[in-house]
Amino acid sequence: MRAICTNTSLAVGLIILFATTSVGCNPSPSTETADDPSPTVTTVATANEYCPIMGGKVSEDGGTVEWNDETIGFCCDGCDEKWVALSDEDKAEKLAAAKAKAETDSSHGDHQGDHDHS
Repeated sequence: MRAICTNTSLAVGLIILFATTSVGCNPSPSTETADDPSPTVTTVATANEYCPIMGGKVSEDGGTVEWNDETIGFCCDGCDEKWVALSDEDKAEKLAAAKAKAETDSSHGDHQGDHDHS
């Protein structure tokens, strides 16, 4: 009788061991479906709205780099490489100009008309 209990206990133990290791290996179910055509979009906040190299609006395709604890964005592919080649002094100057352009645009908005800015 004791041999039957030992064999049963061993079998139950092996089943539990197998079940717990199998569950741990299964990937979690995906929330995305193959029929979902919309890509996952992640936006990154950049320190600048305008590219410090070409002056265009920062875009996702332009890429980003980290510089002086800021994420610097670019308008197109290749601008990040040009940025990396600049001296820190040139980077600071170009980034300041890009930030100033954004401030000028936001203070003027999209209004038009004849008026004096003095």
